[in-house]
Amino acid sequence: MNRQQILEREGRWARAAGIAAVAVAPLYIASVAIDQSSSVPTAGIDTERYRAIDAQAGELFASVLLRGIAFALMVVPLLYLFRAAQARSERVSGPMVGFVFLGPLLFGIQGIVAWIAQTAVASDFVAQAAAGGDLYTLLDDLSEDSVVFAVAANLLFPAILGLLVAMVYVPLQAMRVGLLTRFFATFGMALGVATLFIIPAISLLALVLWVAWLGLLILNRTPKGRPPAWDTGEAIPWPRPGDEPATATATGEGVVETDATEVFPEAEPRDITARRERAKKRKRKRRR
Repeated sequence: MNRQQILEREGRWARAAGIAAVAVAPLYIASVAIDQSSSVPTAGIDTERYRAIDAQAGELFASVLLRGIAFALMVVPLLYLFRAAQARSERVSGPMVGFVFLGPLLFGIQGIVAWIAQTAVASDFVAQAAAGGDLYTLLDDLSEDSVVFAVAANLLFPAILGLLVAMVYVPLQAMRVGLLTRFFATFGMALGVATLFIIPAISLLALVLWVAWLGLLILNRTPKGRPPAWDTGEAIPWPRPGDEPATATATGEGVVETDATEVFPEAEPRDITARRERAKKRKRKRRR
């Protein structure tokens, strides 16, 4: 694929990828807002929390659905960035594109499966709690016996791992070919790693904001514009500190042609007349 074909392909998909990326943030924030506005406690007594889950299952599903759509849309800009980097460098491994789908989609699926498990356990708990008895033991037994609950728990780590790999590999390769600045790419990679060590609600919120900014970059709506590699269709690596820009050495642009005498001016002829006169005066004095 030549440069013109690369630019044409990216031009066709830029609008869709940019809009999808920008939409990720408001969808995710709306899902968090629904969770916060519900009366389901995030901590405290589990029995009361599951009673609240049973009472507000519909609201929680709306939140989970919006979050799942947000994660699904995240695939579009990451795939667009991956293909753009791949078109500019042979170092980008094709099979790694699987992580672009794996991480975000597993996050969305895991949220829906977790909602199904929680609402099922909550419904059974409320129905059986009316008979009395040890409610805490009842809730523990229902949770342990739920196969769907186990599936949701086992999906969480692969989802985090897949998103981490995608958020490290794709920005790294995009930075190497000049599609992302060093700061923006490094920040994205740090957010990907943060999903392992920081509370998911906080790290994911920062991550979706990063994706939204990526969408503005794809649409060329950022204040400083896009790096030149987007418009050339080829890799323009960022120079290391102290190095010459790649475009100047590769294409000859920025090279000033001058005469060598402008850099090393010719030495002006010395005036030796005065020196000869002084030498003649010294000889006369000696004769006297």
